[in-house]
Amino acid sequence: MNDIKRLELLFFKVLQDLEDYLDDLTLVGGWLSYVYSKFLWHNLEVQAVTTVDIDFGFGGNKTKPHSKTIFEVLSSLNYKEHHLRIGKIYPVVLYKQGEIPIDFITSPKTKDKLVKELVGRQIVINKIDKFDFLLENRIPIRVRTEREKTSYKVQCPKPSAFLYHKGAIFIDREGEFKQAKDLYYMYFILRYTPNLDIVLSEIAEYRGKGYFIGISKNIKKYFERKTSQGCLMIEKENGPDEYIDDLRQDIFERFSELLEFL
Repeated sequence: MNDIKRLELLFFKVLQDLEDYLDDLTLVGGWLSYVYSKFLWHNLEVQAVTTVDIDFGFGGNKTKPHSKTIFEVLSSLNYKEHHLRIGKIYPVVLYKQGEIPIDFITSPKTKDKLVKELVGRQIVINKIDKFDFLLENRIPIRVRTEREKTSYKVQCPKPSAFLYHKGAIFIDREGEFKQAKDLYYMYFILRYTPNLDIVLSEIAEYRGKGYFIGISKNIKKYFERKTSQGCLMIEKENGPDEYIDDLRQDIFERFSELLEFL
């Protein structure tokens, strides 16, 4: 079994473990490129798994009633606890079969009561500014195992919302590695969505409603010309491309078009 197939298998095992909680969680991060391409756009040619860790967002005020927290459920299964601080038992990051970290993300505004009742205080919670925007603009996507024996309804941000949010936060990310990942995910959507006109019109709506006003300035700074930092970062993150002769030019043109809607 190759690495991608193994990651897919573990991804679906995590969904199975969290099945009762999927309505209250929103898949974010690198696995969205896999879910979008395979199950929303039905593009089976794209090799889209670009990360190992699986990120789930949560927030809002209400969730379904659960008899156990996510920590109580997962810690009773084959997850290993990774302790962040020596001498501290909690909080921990849980790793599926000791291999894949499961990360939980919310807004700084999320009430502690919700963290305690849904996830559990024993798990590390990452807090990201502007995160509520993703939870407010999500859609259900039905994902299926390879032989289609089992399926799960996974809540995901709209591709336009994921792209727009990345454009707003990448500038403040720690380190060029995370910035490059964020910009690559934006490029991935701009390149592979079959409904680019819809994505761009939704982005214009977000802009019109006053979300993340500084996004246009951020994008211009990184994509002013073909040799700008953003084009170079995405080119490196993408790697050699057998389908496009001038990858850097393609990146520049796609972000130039995006700027027209910002």
